[in-house]
Amino acid sequence: MKLNRKVRQGKNADMKITFYHSALCPRCLLVGRTLQKLQQEYPNLVVEKVEVTTRPVESLRNGIRIIPALAADGRKLAGFILTPTAVRKFVAKIYECPPAID
Repeated sequence: MKLNRKVRQGKNADMKITFYHSALCPRCLLVGRTLQKLQQEYPNLVVEKVEVTTRPVESLRNGIRIIPALAADGRKLAGFILTPTAVRKFVAKIYECPPAID
């Protein structure tokens, strides 16, 4: 019999956020700048950038229909206009409440 134990990640563990963007999207540039600033505040924040124009199948398979979009631990934040406040809240929520790992 296999036990399914849940282990919480600590705040020292790397926190990965996937950033779906396009080089031609001015809104994406603003979100990218916000993420760069947040990486200074959260040293364990790792941002994986996915260029949707060169990797469209991967984006669609992950449920991304609009950019800019952020995804982390099964949570997504997307919108025509993502404010710095919304991005900051998303990162803080991921950082403060990491998911349990099987």
